[in-house]
Order: sequence, then C-alpha cells, then structure tokens
Amino acid sequence: MSKATAEYVTARAVDLRNKSTAAFDIAIGKNPDKVRAMLNLWFVPEFKPTFYNEHDRYSKGASTTSGLDDVGLLDPSYSSAVGEPGGQEGRYPLRMIDLDTKHLVDYPDIGPQSQYCILSHSWKGREVNYKYVLDAQFKAFNRALAASEADRLDDKTATSTVRLNDIDTVKHQCQLDIVEQEKRIKKLAQENNVASKLGLSDTSDIVEELLSRRVDVQVVEKGHDGKGGLQKAKNKLAKALAARDYDEMEGEVFKQFLGDIGLDEKKADEVISEDTDSKPAQPAIDVADAEQALEDAKRKESEEAEKIQFFEQHGHIREAIEELIGCLQRSKSMVKIEQAIERSKEIFDKNPFPKTEKRYLWIDSCCINRGDDGEYAKSISAMGEWYKNAEFCLVHLDTRRDVPKDSLEDWQVLKSVIPHPQPNITSYAGIAVHKPEWSTRAWTLQELVMSKTTFYVNSSWELLNRPVQCFGPWYHLCPFVALYTGIDTNNIYSSALKVETLPSSLAELLDRDGFQHHLQNIDTSSEAIIVAQKLILLLEIFDLRIPRDIDMDTARPRITQSVYVAVSGLTTQSPNTNPDAKQLLDGILELLQPYLSSSRACSLAERARHAINIVLSCLVNLIKTPICNDRDYVAEFGNVPKLDLWQKGLIRSRFSTHKVMSLVCGRDATVVTDRAYCLMGMLGVRFPTFPAEGLTKALSRLLDEVVITSNDVSVFNWTGKEYGSPIRGRSLYPSSPEAYKFGTDEKRKKEKDEKLIKLLQIKRYELTTDFLAISEMLVDTITFVKERQQQNIPLIWVKEILRLIKRAKFEQFKPHITNIGKILKYIETAFDSKLTAETQSTRSPSPSNRGAQDSGTEKGASKQSGQSSSPFASLPGQIKTPSLPKDMTSFKAPKFGRKKTEVETVPQKAPSQPSSSRGFGGFKSPSLKSFGRKEPGTSQASSAPSEVETPATEPETASLPSAPTTPSLISEASRHSLDDQVLSYIASIKVGDKDVGESTTTSASELPPELAKVLADVKIKEFSKPHVKSEEINTMISPNPIIIKNSGIEGLFDIQRVVVSMAQPDKLRRQVRNAVSPHQKMTGWCIISTGFARVMVSFSCPKHILEKELDIVQAVEAKVLKGKDLEETLDGSGDSTVDEPSKGSQGEAQATDKTWQKAIKNKYAPQEPEKKDENDLDAPDFEKARPEGARVSRMIRFVQESDLTQIAGEWVLARFSGVPGAKWFLCSFELGGSGRDFYGHRIASDEIDFHNASPEMGLLKYWEYYMMQKKYRLCSILQKLMESRDWGNHKMEIGQTLAKRVAKETGGNDQGGDPEGDSDDESGDGKISDTLKDLGGLALTMAGAGLVQQFYEMRAERLQKNLSADVLKKFPPHIQTAMESLNDNKDLMPSMFHSAKKIHMF
Repeated sequence: MSKATAEYVTARAVDLRNKSTAAFDIAIGKNPDKVRAMLNLWFVPEFKPTFYNEHDRYSKGASTTSGLDDVGLLDPSYSSAVGEPGGQEGRYPLRMIDLDTKHLVDYPDIGPQSQYCILSHSWKGREVNYKYVLDAQFKAFNRALAASEADRLDDKTATSTVRLNDIDTVKHQCQLDIVEQEKRIKKLAQENNVASKLGLSDTSDIVEELLSRRVDVQVVEKGHDGKGGLQKAKNKLAKALAARDYDEMEGEVFKQFLGDIGLDEKKADEVISEDTDSKPAQPAIDVADAEQALEDAKRKESEEAEKIQFFEQHGHIREAIEELIGCLQRSKSMVKIEQAIERSKEIFDKNPFPKTEKRYLWIDSCCINRGDDGEYAKSISAMGEWYKNAEFCLVHLDTRRDVPKDSLEDWQVLKSVIPHPQPNITSYAGIAVHKPEWSTRAWTLQELVMSKTTFYVNSSWELLNRPVQCFGPWYHLCPFVALYTGIDTNNIYSSALKVETLPSSLAELLDRDGFQHHLQNIDTSSEAIIVAQKLILLLEIFDLRIPRDIDMDTARPRITQSVYVAVSGLTTQSPNTNPDAKQLLDGILELLQPYLSSSRACSLAERARHAINIVLSCLVNLIKTPICNDRDYVAEFGNVPKLDLWQKGLIRSRFSTHKVMSLVCGRDATVVTDRAYCLMGMLGVRFPTFPAEGLTKALSRLLDEVVITSNDVSVFNWTGKEYGSPIRGRSLYPSSPEAYKFGTDEKRKKEKDEKLIKLLQIKRYELTTDFLAISEMLVDTITFVKERQQQNIPLIWVKEILRLIKRAKFEQFKPHITNIGKILKYIETAFDSKLTAETQSTRSPSPSNRGAQDSGTEKGASKQSGQSSSPFASLPGQIKTPSLPKDMTSFKAPKFGRKKTEVETVPQKAPSQPSSSRGFGGFKSPSLKSFGRKEPGTSQASSAPSEVETPATEPETASLPSAPTTPSLISEASRHSLDDQVLSYIASIKVGDKDVGESTTTSASELPPELAKVLADVKIKEFSKPHVKSEEINTMISPNPIIIKNSGIEGLFDIQRVVVSMAQPDKLRRQVRNAVSPHQKMTGWCIISTGFARVMVSFSCPKHILEKELDIVQAVEAKVLKGKDLEETLDGSGDSTVDEPSKGSQGEAQATDKTWQKAIKNKYAPQEPEKKDENDLDAPDFEKARPEGARVSRMIRFVQESDLTQIAGEWVLARFSGVPGAKWFLCSFELGGSGRDFYGHRIASDEIDFHNASPEMGLLKYWEYYMMQKKYRLCSILQKLMESRDWGNHKMEIGQTLAKRVAKETGGNDQGGDPEGDSDDESGDGKISDTLKDLGGLALTMAGAGLVQQFYEMRAERLQKNLSADVLKKFPPHIQTAMESLNDNKDLMPSMFHSAKKIHMF
C-alpha cells in the first residue's frame, strides 16, 4: 500500500468513527430505550450457565472405586526412595545371609521376588564378624585342599571334608577354636605346674578351675553386672565428690543472689532446700552410694587377692583364658546367628508375608566388613534405610551384656555340666516388667522406630507370641489402608458395613467353598483375630498386592492402583486368572447383593472394586484397634514416648529434631559417636562417618545436615550452660544430645528456679485469686439483680456487703471471702428457687386490692419485726431514700399547690433506717392529705434527722405505701434471727484505710452458729492459679532460608532488647581479671528483663564476651534502673516528674505521662476537697508505686529502641523468626565491619521460659492499683443497679398511690357526691383544682422517678461495658497491654522485638 492510500484509509476511518459516534449520541438522546434493547441483544447471552456447588458436589466424599479418573497415577517403578537422602542407591544392605542356603551373599538382588529381614540385638563380647567368616572359609578351604591332597596320595589318616554352607562352616570353626584353645591351656598348666600351685589333685577340670578363678578376678575388675569394679568405683566417688562440692558452691552463690534481689535468709533457704522430707540432698546421697560401692570393691579385692596375684604372675595363662572366653563368646554369637535364621524362616512361613523366591537375613555383626573403612562408613549412614525397607525386624531380648559369670556358664553348658539356663522373659506381656537392656541402647532406637513391624524372642530364642503378629505385613499396611477406606463413602455396598456379622460372613465363604488355609494357633487369639486372618487370605486369593514401600503421601493412589489391577485380573479373561478367585468373588457379590444401594447398572468390574473395598474396610475395622494398642505397648517398653504419628503407624522418619534428640538422651553406645550416627535414619539425612572426630563434631555435622535438608528450627531449642559448643561458627549447636532433655542436675536447678518464681509471684497469684473471687461474687450479684424482681430479696444484706467490699482492701477482705461468697450465693439460690415456685397471681395482686393487702402485710411485718427492719419485710423498709445521681443534681421537680420553693439535697440516712415517707433527691414527695382541701403551705418535718424536708403521713392516708411482699420460703420466726446474724457478722468485719502489713493480718470472724448451719451446704466457686502448659509443636520448619557456612549460620532472627542485671558483678569482675586467656569459660547468674517480666538464668560464656557485658550492665543500671541522669524532683506545685522522658523522646509521650500523673494526683490527693459518696473508697497510697513505676517506664523505653545499631554490643534475646515454638536464647549481639551487617554469638544458658516469668515490681504495683480500681468500679455498677431498683420501686409506689387516690376520688363522687347536683360553690372548684394539681404532681414525680431509674440502668450498663477500658485509661499507653495480660492471667511474653533481622551467628 502506498503512502497516499494509507493516509486516505486512515482519514476515512477517522471520519467514519466520528460520524458513528455522532449518530450514536443522537440515537441515545432521541430514543434511549431502543439503544438499550439493541445493546441487550448484542451482549446478553442466549444461554444461561449452570453453576454447581462444589461443597455439595464433594461433601458426600469422593468414591475411591469410581475408576482412576481422579487418582494420580504413579509409575510402577516409582518408589518412596526418591525422597530419601540416599535415593535409589544404597536402599538395601550390601551383604546378607540367604535363609534357605545359609550362604553369605554379596550384593543380593532385592526386588518383587525377594525380601529380607533384620536382626536387632546387643553385642556381647566378641561377635562373629565378617573377618572371622572369611578366616573360617579360608581355613575350611585349606582343610579341603589338604583332604584332596590326601585322597590323591591315598592317605588313610587324613580327615575327609564335606562342603558346608557358610553358617555351618563358621560354626565348625568356632568348635575347633574352643577345642584348640582348651588344649593350649592344659599344656600351659602342665608346663607351669598349675595344679600343684592351686592344690588340685585332679587335672581333668583344670580349664574350668582356671576359668572360674579368672571370672572371679573379672568380677573385681568389672563388677557383677559388668558396670562396676574397683577403678569405676573410684571414678564414681571422685565425680560424686566434685558434684557435691559444685552443688554447695552453686548453692552459696545462688543464696547470695537471692539476698541481692531482696529475699531474706528464710525465704532464700526455702528456695534452695529440696522437698525431700528431711532426707539428704541428692549429691550427698550420690557420695554416700559411691563410698559404699568403693568399700565393697575394696573388700572384694582383698578377698580375691590370691587369685589376682596368681594371674599377675602367670600372664601367659591369663591371656590364654581370655582367648578361651573370646572363643566361647564367638560360639554363642554363632548360636545367635543360627537361631536367628531359624526364627526368621518360621516367621516368614507362618505369617501372611508374600511368597518369594529369595529370603535374606541381615545381621550387622557378620554382614559388614569393618576392615573396609568405605564400606563401614556407607553402612553406618545407610543403616536406617535398611531397617526401613526390611519386611520385619527380629528383636533378641537377651540378658545383660558384659556379665563375667556368663563365660563360666557358657563353658559349663558346652561341657553339659549344667542344663541350658531358663529364659529371661516368658511372655510378651512380661517385656515391660523385665525392662530389657535392649531398650536403653542408642542403635536400638533407630532399629525399633524405622522397622515396619517387630517380632520378639527371649534369651532362649523362643518367640514371644502376640495376637497381632499373625497379621504379617498388614501390621504395617493397616494405617495406610485406613486412610484409603476412610474416603470411600460412596460405596454402593456401604450399608453392609452396618451389619456386625458381615466380616464373619465373608470369612465363612472360605470354608463354604472348600479353600485350603492354615491359620496360626495363638492361644490368646480371639474370634476377631481369626476372622481377620481369613480376610487377609481372601485378599491374597484376589492377588491384591499393595506396594511394600508405601507411605502416608502415596497411600491413596498406590492402593487404588493395586485394587484396580487386582480387579482387572478377576474380571478379564486371561490364562493366568485364578478360577478359585472368580468363584470367591461371585460368592462375595452374592452376599453383598441385598445391600446394593445404587439403582443404576454397574459393571462387573465396578461391583468387584466396591466389594474389595468392603473387604478392606472390614479388615481395618477388625485389626486397627489391636494394632494401635500393641504400638502403644511397644512404645512403652521400648522407651519411645511422644512420637504420636509413629505410634499411629503413619511415619517412620523425618521427625522433629528436638523430639529425636530427647529420645537418645540416656541411651548408651559402645562408640560414643554412634549416639549421633544412629539418628541419621530417623532424621532423614546421610553423611560420611568418622568415629575419631568425637561426639561434638559428629553432632554438629548431623545438625548441619538436618538444617540443610529440612530447615528444622527445633535443632536450636536446647538449654544448659554446660552444653555450649566449642566449635567455631557453631555456637547455635550444643555439644551433647543431653542438652535437649533435662537430666538430674538440670531438674534440680529447674525446681529451684520454679520455687523462686513461685515465691516472687505468690502475691500476684494471691491477689488474682482474691480479685477473681470478689469479681465473681459481684458479677453474679449484678446479673441476679438485673434479672430478678426485688420484692423478696434481702437487699439490706447486699447493700451492707457492697459497702464492706468497697471499703476493704484485698488483704483485709481475704479472710472473709468464703463466708461473704456463701451469703451471696445463698441469696441467689434460695430466693431464685422461691421465685420460680410462686405463681403470677400471688406476686401480682390486682391494683384494686393492693391497698388493703399492702396495709395488712406491712402491719403484720411491723408487729413481728419490732424496731428492726427485716430483709424479708416490705421493700421500702429495706432501702434508703433514693437520691439523684451527681450528673442530675440540676434537675428539680416542679411543685404543685405550693407557693414556696425549697432547696432539697440528698438525704443522709443510714441504709438500715426505716422511713415511712421519703424525699426523693431533687423531688419532694407531695403530701396526699391535700386531696379535698387546700394546701396550708407548711409541712411537718420528719422525725428522722435529714436535710430533706419530707412531709409527714397522716393516719388516715398513707403516703407512698409499700410494694406488696412475696411470701418467703423462710418462716417468719427465722427471718428475724437470720437477719440479725447476717448483719451482725457483716458489722464485725473491721476494715480501714491504712495499709495492712505482714504483722497486722486480718483474722476471719466466725459465723454465728445458726447462720453457719444455714450456709454449710452452700457451694461457691474455688479459684486457683491456672496451669499454663506450653503449646506442643510437632514440626518447626522455618519459612525463611537458613544458610550453613563454615564460619557460621545465617538466618532471619527476632531480636529483643533486654535489661540484663548480673548477680555479684564484683565477683565476676575479679574472675575476669584473673582469667588466663580471652576464651576462658566463665559462669554466673543474671536477671533478664523485658521491662514487663524478668527471668533468672545461669550462663556460661568466654571471658572477652563477659567483660564487655559487665561494662554495659553497669551503664544500664546507672541510667535505666537507677535513673541517675534523669531529673526526679518535685516541682513547685508538688507534682512529681518521676516519669520524665529522656532527651530525644517525643513530647507526646511526655505529655501523656504527665497528664496521667496529674490525673492520679488530682483524683486521689487527700487534700482535695472532692465531695464523695459515703461509700467511696479512698485511693490507695500511690506514692510507693511511683519510683517503681518510673523505673518500669524507663526500662520499657530502653527496650523499645528502634535503631538496631544502637543495640550492638549488648546481650539480647534472639530466636528464629516466623516459626511457632522457636525458643528465645541469650545472644551477644555485635555490629559488623560494614556497619550494615550484624553478628551474633549464642551464650549457653538455662532455659529462658517466660511462661513462669516474674512481673517487674513496678508493674505489679500498677497492677495492684488497677485491680483495686476494677473492684471499685464493679461495686459502683452494683450500686447503680441497686439505686435504679430503688427508683423503680419508688415509681411503682407512686403509681399505686396515684391509682388508689384516683379510684377513691372517682368512687367518692359517684357514691357520696353533692346531693344538689352541680354547685357554684367556689370551694368545690378549689378542691377539684387542688386535687388535680396533686395528682399531676404525683404523675410528674412518677415520670421523673422513671427517668432517673433509666439513667441509673444506662449508667450501670455503660460502666459494665467499659469496665477495663475506663480503668486502663489511667495508665500510660505502653503499660496498658501488660495490665490486660496480668488481668487475664496471661504470660508476659516478649513483644517489643525487632522482627526478621538478618544475623550471622558465629
């Protein structure tokens, strides 16, 4: 296209667009409806889409038998090994024993047609190792050559040999070694004339005699159990003495520290002393035990001195005897191998394991070439995977190792001198009672946890049978099949599962159709176990093959595929199809046909899949519970707690590092580095082993691999000042697995810390308990008053109790909480039940009859009560004259029929004083005697002293009669006595405004006998400190990268600045001056405070780190704790500037603090002429809290430093960011050379646990004041409600009087009116006018009383709704959150930290 053409086309397009736009605008302006219809035609679709509710679609569950549409297919060659650290390589052992041929096979081929098992055992002396097997084979080969040469030479004297398998060859060699060594000993004994020296006449038993003597010497050297001996007794005593001395020194240091923080000697001894019921401390007991053990060892040595001397003189005989002991141990090891083969074959044959061509057994003693370092390192790192892939693990629960007497016993059994010893365990249930040594070994932890299933034999190689062992591989598969069947909720035969006899019916098909089967005959088996075995056989007939390496992630797809393959083989014509399986399938389908719930036609394959799933569900229902119970029992005697998913059978590796490390604590290993290497399988890592590196280095490499592989932050949740790692760049790691679990010493230290914390917090928890009890009483009473009518409530009790609570401090009221609570609970329960029993007609008499009823009731009550105002009498006799709230003092009632205005104030009458006529605050009760005559303008004053001018009541007309009373459950006679007792008890409680010290504790007054009897059965709520349990976190995987370098570990950390105070800083400075090197370890105690809470820990760090911190602590103490550089003086007005912010602080914070202080001063200064209600509580003495409060404020501002560079050089708290459960640890925080990088070095310390932290003293002072104010506010709420009810009753009384007067006037006119009809007498008009005025005044007064009642109710609701918020406003904003946490009894966790800061930890 040419340029001109393009310009023309563009111009035409623009012109067309302009014209179209103009036409569209004209069309819209002229006929918008037509345009709208056209647009709808263009843009509204002709079809309506159908939307499906995904929740409804899948809420019924996805059927696992609907085919493979919604199942992710896995390749048949897929294996879970792809996710393992070693991958497909090294999944199986390099060398194993063929169970059928008994040959040792190198690199066996493990596949679908082969399987293997593993022996778990304890090494006992010299075991048959791979080198010995090779030597035995070599010697057998030489003997065969010699025999062959003899045959060639026709030598008649040569011994003929037969080709033996490897096991028999080794066994034969063991026997030859024993015979040869016996001959050597006899020869040496004859050459050295041993028989005469020992005084033996018969030399035939010379070997046994020498062996017996050598065993006695070994008992002296090793002890009876192989763990003692003279030398070990000496070492044990030395360690016990050192531990005792250290404990005493630590106790003295701790005691001095307690004195420094303000505890007297008595309380310090209470913290340090152990709760042992006057028994010696544990270090002293350890020393006594060690001394006794050393004394016994020395005595035993003196007894066997002659034998010891003999073997010292005849070293060659001693060596020969030691070699004979080794030969006996190898012979016993050979028996172990032989018996393990036989038991493994028995287990494979008798249990439903798949039938394969090859079956192998792996034993670590003879299947690892320890002479090849490469093979040994590879075997150690891959051993966990080998256990995981084995079909089962055979556990040999043998007797204890290294027992000297065993050698002599083995010799005597070999020579048939004695029979074989009795087994150590006779039943499976007796394993836990026996407590086998096997459960205390380090390697056996991995062997137990990683195995699919375990079988157990005793010392005599007898199987310890249990019912679940007959399940074979289904013991391992059951939890995964349960995951598969749990989602099969749309099975067409699902209703059949509700029939209890269905499993038995399915099992009977095997017997009905004549299938041959063999079931294990277990004595303890139940009918369910037998049925389960038949169902397993049924699935075997169907050729259902579930992969052996199944796991929780692949359970559903792999089982679905297995079922699909099995069904395909049953429903398709194939030469390999088993006709018996088809016959059995037809029987099952026939059995399930009555339960078919689907109306649509289902294919044979689909029905077969549903039927197999029904069989699987029945099997799971039968065996799931027995298997879970068995796993719990195994976890108990195997010493494997807290692995929940393992006990459920769902996982066998990749556990939380902290849990695994805590499990290995206390377990022994022959090679110390094995305590780290044995955990590789459970943690899912691999790395080359090097036993010479030591435990600390091995543990460090293990934890490196864990962090690299999984980002598991639980690695760093260790404690203990003695467990800091000396490896550079690995201060975040411990030096021993014991750092993950408290030992005996750590537990004692923890108990001391808890005692101290409890002692420091006891006042807080006591105050919390008291406040909760008081607030519970007040809240219940508030609720009760809100929901109840007051006619039958003894309000005089409530009012007197309310006045008492408002005036009393917590210490004063504490002894009386129980009794007062019972009185209030009695009011609530007794009168509440009475109200529900009364009928509505009894409670609400008709207005026309109220006058007589009120009068009669009131007179009766008056006669019985005498001068006392009973709480069960009419309500107006119980309450005082209502008074207007201060907020409504300007409201005045209009006066009708008066020409004089009177000033009225609040009455000042005692609450128990009865009043026959009332003045109502700003309202004056109009006199009803003016009806029918003119108001004289004056009124008689009440005889009671009052500031309110209240008209008297004339005899003929009662002014404001009482409300009707409701009959009480209590008799009239008991009312008076109970009333007097309650009021006298309340009056006996003495409270005052002065502080209650330790020496002036208030004792509880005794209840009167009759009152105590009534309240004996009243139950009140008891309060106690809630048990705070730290949250259990199963996994703690960091979402942020953690970089492992040779120089350190880099990650994102939360940094919390703290105020550190050293215990005995002068002593620490002397230690620093006397240190010989910058890296010398130093220990001490310190208090770590976040401004809100503080914890005390012991620590250990190098000298150069402690030296810097001591200088910082001194500066912080002067500036923050003591505030020496701050102005803390009083200004001219007497106002304190204690909370003065330092330079650089915002003026807003300064104004807030000063405003708060002025509010406190203005409200609670005693010289303020503030007018208070008689029940108002004087404010607590806040002067004592001011210094501590100012100290807390300075500490909070100090820890709130926003610039991280300003914190460099200090000790801080750090934890990994964004990981729930990550613990805080003490860290030396430094600034890098670039000024932007931050470095850290972890300081080994005790556990820093803020769940049991002690609040700062100043915060506690604030909090005590906070609790007092909340109590005061609750009392105010209840008081407002009571006053609201007073006004409500007053309104009701006015209404009743008004109704009676109207009725009277109306009735009088109708019956006794003027006989002359209308009259022009002015006096009549005047009477009517006065009557109307009085009635109007009463009506307006009643309306005013209703308004005041509503005001009090609204005020009470408002106070209750904003209770905590109103009180919190009195405190600085930075303390309000802590107040709420203390109020809710929550822990004061660090909350003002710098989040997700990149730190390089050395």
